[in-house]
Amino acid sequence: MEKTVNRVDIKGYVGADPKITTFEDGRQVIKLNVATDDNYKDRSGEWRQETTWHTIIAWSGREMPDFNEIKKGQCVSAQGKIKNRNFEGRDGLARSVNEILAYSLKIHVPEETE
Repeated sequence: MEKTVNRVDIKGYVGADPKITTFEDGRQVIKLNVATDDNYKDRSGEWRQETTWHTIIAWSGREMPDFNEIKKGQCVSAQGKIKNRNFEGRDGLARSVNEILAYSLKIHVPEETE
């Protein structure tokens, strides 16, 4: 039987200031939305850009930056795995979301040009 792998490596831009929750023991969890773009030619030969939004969840720890430094518009990369979460919406209907559970986050600082 083949071994399966659930691994994600994305780099994109933070769409809004993230939500950070701090627990009594000092641990933190961050939830942020990151946009990635895909460029392709459509059937008529025109270039198109398609944006995909990804929800990333991460816990504070060894491979994490200070979550308070992550802001809207910054470029970040995340490594982790895809997790499907089921829940009941406010309307009582079953919902399902795909999230990236990150084990590593990195903030990319723009390079200065002369």
